[in-house]
Amino acid sequence: MVRSIDKNPSRSINYYLKVLLIIMVIILLINMFISMLTISITRKQSIETITNTVNLYMENVRTNLKAVDHFMIWTVVHEPLIEEMEENMKMDEFPRDLTNFRTRIIDFQYSTGKEFQFFLGLKRESFFTNASPIKLPYQDYLQIKNYFFSKNDSLHTYENFSTWKAIKINGAFYFYHLLSYENRIFVCLVSAEDLLKPLENFNLGRNGSIVMKQERRTILTTNQSTANDAASYDFFTSKLRFQEKQTLLPFSLQINVDHFGAFKHVVITQFILILATIVISIILFFILVYIKNRLIFPIQKFSKNLSELNNSTNMIDFESSSIVELEQANTQFKNLIQEIKKLKINIYEQELEKKKIEMDFLRLQIKPHFYINCLSSIHSMAEMQMFAEIKKMSIATSRYFRYLFQTNLHFVSLKRELDHIHDYLAIQQLLHGPTFQFETSFALDVGEVQIPPLILQTFIENSIKHGHSAINDEDTLIISLNISTLKAEQKMNITIKDNGPGYPSDILDKLENQLPISEINGRQIGINNVIQRLQMLYGNSFSISFSNGIESGTIVQLVIPTQLMEE
Repeated sequence: MVRSIDKNPSRSINYYLKVLLIIMVIILLINMFISMLTISITRKQSIETITNTVNLYMENVRTNLKAVDHFMIWTVVHEPLIEEMEENMKMDEFPRDLTNFRTRIIDFQYSTGKEFQFFLGLKRESFFTNASPIKLPYQDYLQIKNYFFSKNDSLHTYENFSTWKAIKINGAFYFYHLLSYENRIFVCLVSAEDLLKPLENFNLGRNGSIVMKQERRTILTTNQSTANDAASYDFFTSKLRFQEKQTLLPFSLQINVDHFGAFKHVVITQFILILATIVISIILFFILVYIKNRLIFPIQKFSKNLSELNNSTNMIDFESSSIVELEQANTQFKNLIQEIKKLKINIYEQELEKKKIEMDFLRLQIKPHFYINCLSSIHSMAEMQMFAEIKKMSIATSRYFRYLFQTNLHFVSLKRELDHIHDYLAIQQLLHGPTFQFETSFALDVGEVQIPPLILQTFIENSIKHGHSAINDEDTLIISLNISTLKAEQKMNITIKDNGPGYPSDILDKLENQLPISEINGRQIGINNVIQRLQMLYGNSFSISFSNGIESGTIVQLVIPTQLMEE
């Protein structure tokens, strides 16, 4: 005996609630991790960009300073124009020599920049002048002149000749390089602000700054409010130091980066995403609770009432539901229970004729067919929140059951039987999808004739049951129903065909010989019931045949007397 194992066990709504909460927490944590990772990567890339840019800047400054050093050494020692100025100091040619010398300096400035200003001094003549266009106020110029001549002896050391020093003039710092050779003094002066200008466009944030120092003395800072602030290092702050020994420059740099201020839009966006995730998680939680109270709980109570139906001998009171479809189903089941109760009373109070008892018994065998599966499917759809499908399934099932439980006649109109078939097919469409096609052809008015109930539906159901399970996924099961009239005999010819696998040979032999057919559990299938009911209603006035198609499929041909509707 093969024991079936449910691969998808049913679980309570509380279980799925916990799973959803865990998923929401995981999503929240992942979002926070990604946000922090994004901020960290942005911070790291920012530091790398600033470091690379500063290194390029320092390399350019070193190149310019070396070029100035070489130019000054050659000029102060070998420049013939200086010799001519010394010789023609008191002659008319001196202005011309000075102009030529300044032109020579200006030509050199094209390679280093005009921020490097040059000055020439002659000691014996006490002469000092600018050798290039100056960017200084005249008062600053005089102060520079006095500074270099007043400290002439102290400045002329080897250290001063080979290094750049800082000087403060009227609150502004300058770097100078001085060379003294015989009677000549040659000075290059550059503003600390001009040296730092290429780094002005750095986006360091509101609290970011660049500090230039020489020998622990602050030369220049771009943000005075934060330059001396020893703010503690945190995730949103970085301090980059470039020391003189490392840079080989006459100054060191300290760059304070305010990552939050520089990339506040990115940081704020990430925090907004985290907040949005939290808000969405809270909303989803309340939605789940609402669905549980308004949808899942009523369905669970409805299912519980159905499970007690077979175990209770008393009248079960189905509670009202806030769902319209369940309310309709409740009403139908109340009617069902009342009908069952009346039926039991009638069975015990009176003795019916044998044919009527057998007819009711056979009809009751058909009535409960697959309704438990329908309700189970509705419950599964509810768990998957397939509300549109639940509505369609409830309506189709309601009409289907209404026909079953309210059809207590031996005959019904052909139209009602066809409507019932369409309800059954609609249920199958919802259960299995659009995997079959139903075609009809009538040569009479379906509203004027009547047939025994559930006759046609049984064969349609048999085609669905056996044809759908065997046909390929790419193919479509086609079921056709053709009804024509045999006017001479006053009979109807009903033909039902499908393109399924057809009857097995052993089953076909039993059907042709009208032998009983049983399922595995021994219960007679619907075809036997149909044949017995036709025999009770028509005796020998009907005929039925079963066959297989030429290529595939089953063919059922039924001929019964034409019976018009009573006025």
